[in-house]
Amino acid sequence: MSSPPHAAELPILDADDSPIASSRGRHVQMLIIAIGILMLAFALRVRPDQRVELCCFPGWAAPEACSSRVWFGIECPGCGLTRAFIRIAEGDFSAAWRLNPASWLLALAVVFQLPYRSLALLRVHPVERFSQSAWPGAFGWVLIVALIGQWLLRITGLAST
Repeated sequence: MSSPPHAAELPILDADDSPIASSRGRHVQMLIIAIGILMLAFALRVRPDQRVELCCFPGWAAPEACSSRVWFGIECPGCGLTRAFIRIAEGDFSAAWRLNPASWLLALAVVFQLPYRSLALLRVHPVERFSQSAWPGAFGWVLIVALIGQWLLRITGLAST
């Protein structure tokens, strides 16, 4: 009969090195980012000049965030997303569509993060199975294709703003 291993023979596991701790940290990180995005969507407003400002600091516009538009004079695939998220939070879906047609899909992805990441942190079995399936990666590709597709349609003039 073998004796139990001595303490010196047991491997030392760092909690941060385990796949579970790593995945848990990622779920927490994504949940915090999603909550932050949603909070900002409700705390910001679009000024008449299309700049964005915090509701509690009227007159203090945020600086232009799109380097592509500032440096090269062309919009990037994500141009208009901040303003579109604000418009969605206000319930103005047609304005959000005009700003960036892919915004509604990205907004759904952000909102979906709340239950998905929360349930993943609680280790609900179907969520764990879902996260190991091909769906999250496929949905990520759908988001990328939607962003780039709408951008290409805009820069080629095939879609109007």
